[in-house]
Amino acid sequence: MATTAAKITGLYERHGITRIINASGATTTVGGTRMVPEAAAAMLAATESFVVIEEMNARVGEVIAEATGTEAGYVTSGSASAMLLAVAACITGTNPALAKRLPDTTGMPNEVVIHRCHHISYEQMFRAPGATLVEIGGLHQTQPWELESALNDRTAAVAYVDSFSVGDGALDFPTVIEIAHRHGIPVIVDAASSLPPAGHLTRWTAQGADLVIYSGGKGIRGPQDSGLLAGRSDLIAAAAMHGSPNAGIGRGMKVSKEAMAGLLAALEWFMQHDHDAEYRERLAQAEMMQAVLEERPDTYCRIFADQSAYPAPLLGIHPVDGAWDPAKVVEELKRGSPPIYCKPPRDGGIDINMHCLFPGEPELILERLGDVLDGCVSS
Repeated sequence: MATTAAKITGLYERHGITRIINASGATTTVGGTRMVPEAAAAMLAATESFVVIEEMNARVGEVIAEATGTEAGYVTSGSASAMLLAVAACITGTNPALAKRLPDTTGMPNEVVIHRCHHISYEQMFRAPGATLVEIGGLHQTQPWELESALNDRTAAVAYVDSFSVGDGALDFPTVIEIAHRHGIPVIVDAASSLPPAGHLTRWTAQGADLVIYSGGKGIRGPQDSGLLAGRSDLIAAAAMHGSPNAGIGRGMKVSKEAMAGLLAALEWFMQHDHDAEYRERLAQAEMMQAVLEERPDTYCRIFADQSAYPAPLLGIHPVDGAWDPAKVVEELKRGSPPIYCKPPRDGGIDINMHCLFPGEPELILERLGDVLDGCVSS
């Protein structure tokens, strides 16, 4: 008779769920991060007892606050949940009567100012508690007066997005802080995918951010459905009022005791881990792949390796003189066994994100990629 461990190990196979190679990074569509063993062990241990959820979140929040250099912290159901709770907190404060009315924000400050170049796929979460987004600036430049003129008695917050995918036209952050705070407006920073390095945990609050959002299921390598909200104690208290187990607008975004335990263990691991050494290891993998691929006359590569902007090296693979179609290569890689999921075509090529690759997978990707490129070039 198979042991419980064996049954768990074979879960995907027993239910016909396909294992893939994740070359697209810690993204939700492919299951998020490579959770550290410490987090998985903590989640299992958490099943053995009952706790008061609000107390547990508060205790984990203290660790979050210490790690981020803030007054308080709160565990959320992913960073998208943190976006909603952060805006809700800025709209209502700790007033329970106002909280009960959301998403009806009639008569409340309900505008969130955002740079036009900071639009992201998840910004609906800023609007979900009843907010309206007010755009400022252009894709490549914003003037201070544009932020100044957008602020009024209807403004609940200014949102600032730290992401590899946003444009370069935003005001510098100290200017945003100075203008917003002069008007008494809080600033929310969405830095969900900006870890590691560990120094980014304090990067924004050190410059004056009132609330900062991080994913727990990306670079921190905790449960995929966990997130961190850190900042001013009054705003964290307001966010908690809206969240589970309370019957607020965030009630459906509940966080289990197991997820809180896993995030706590992962955050403790993250603060001690040698991220620089891991980055060098992943950069060496990217350089190895580049050397092999550039032996082909139909392919050239470039490596994006700026840890201050992105947590892991990216290997960009490009056709020479249109020798092959990047979109077709991406689809062919998905059809293989095992399927390989990488970043879709960007800048005329495809990206291999080194962040979530297991040992031996760079070599498997090279083997499969060689076959696919041979087929695309000869067809």
